[in-house]
Amino acid sequence: AHTFTDKPVYVRACEIRTRRYGAYEVHATFAPLEGDASPTVYASKAAYEAAGIGPEDVDVAQLQDTDAGAEVIHMAETGLCADGEQEKLIADGATEIHGSIPVNTDGGLIANGEPIGASGLRQMHELVRQLRGEAGERQVPGNPRVGLAQVYGAPGTASATVLSL
Repeated sequence: AHTFTDKPVYVRACEIRTRRYGAYEVHATFAPLEGDASPTVYASKAAYEAAGIGPEDVDVAQLQDTDAGAEVIHMAETGLCADGEQEKLIADGATEIHGSIPVNTDGGLIANGEPIGASGLRQMHELVRQLRGEAGERQVPGNPRVGLAQVYGAPGTASATVLSL
């Protein structure tokens, strides 16, 4: 990596998962009401395990925010907080650039639009800039070292990628 840049960023894990019992989005009526998690939960856990880290090690995150509610849901599904803590974290500014867990530092899909099928590429670009300290006004302070990207696509597929220095 150092052959090509002085500031390499490494892909530590990239995992993709679907719902265990099929996707609710395509009417999988045989799926149990209890006990099936979102594919984001499965993908995030697998990515953390493959990277040898936990969600507490993430310094900056890019989450699929196709709508305002999606970011809030994915905060808990990726393990960045417990379900129910999202409102307080947002109100306290924890997800802002200077917060304890900056999320969507470039404004996410809501600010940039959704390039269907390429959302993850935009996320990678932002995380690489953050980890290299090249994000300008959006730079997360404190030299972030680990970034998480999460995307969710229909019908019921999710991916989680961990980047680090």
